[in-house]
Amino acid sequence: MKNVTYVLLFSLLFTAFSCQLAGTVQSVDPVIIDPIPYTLIGRDSISAGEYLGVGVNESAAVAYAAVQSLMETRGISNLNIVSNISSDLSQLGSRIPLYSYVLLDQKEGTDSGIQISLEDGMVKYIYLNSGEKLSQWPKNTSEKASIRLGDEAGELYEKLVRIKGMSQYARKFERISLQTKNLAAAFDPAMAQSPQWYFAYTTSSDSDVLERVKIHLANEAVTYIVVERYKK
Repeated sequence: MKNVTYVLLFSLLFTAFSCQLAGTVQSVDPVIIDPIPYTLIGRDSISAGEYLGVGVNESAAVAYAAVQSLMETRGISNLNIVSNISSDLSQLGSRIPLYSYVLLDQKEGTDSGIQISLEDGMVKYIYLNSGEKLSQWPKNTSEKASIRLGDEAGELYEKLVRIKGMSQYARKFERISLQTKNLAAAFDPAMAQSPQWYFAYTTSSDSDVLERVKIHLANEAVTYIVVERYKK
């Protein structure tokens, strides 16, 4: 489906190029620019010990702190969280500001699903899954009942509650995905329920090599780590 393609592309680009490869999110249009082609050149699975300071069998909270330390050493600013999905908006008031990317959609997925990306605590981009770029969503509602570019992250919850109260938009809250975690923000305990976190960065030894690290979890702890290396 078209919308699934856009979401996956956004997630990969947002993580992979948040580091030195693309500088800032501004340089990456999440639904228009094609991904730079990479070829898989190596893969390791780590079931004991640690990698980049993230230890196997560590709790999710401890592992998150280790990933946060990579902001300084590896230039990583975001962490993708797999299956971090809810249908209960009332449980997300304090969680939304902890993330850099929020997706609102119906259960089955639609081209009119809404992608909201945040940077420096404010709404930076708004896209529909169809690829349409918006300055606000919904388009023809008041400031208090719409998400707009420049809105502060802390304002989003109350605005979303108002939007959900409008019958024509209520179904867009059937699946609320908090997919990209802002590493500068505090740990979200709900992250521990995810089966996998992942991030990517370009290696210091070769800027043409991108390394993607997949942290697998179960029972709120790291079970193993997969490291994939790609060459441009």
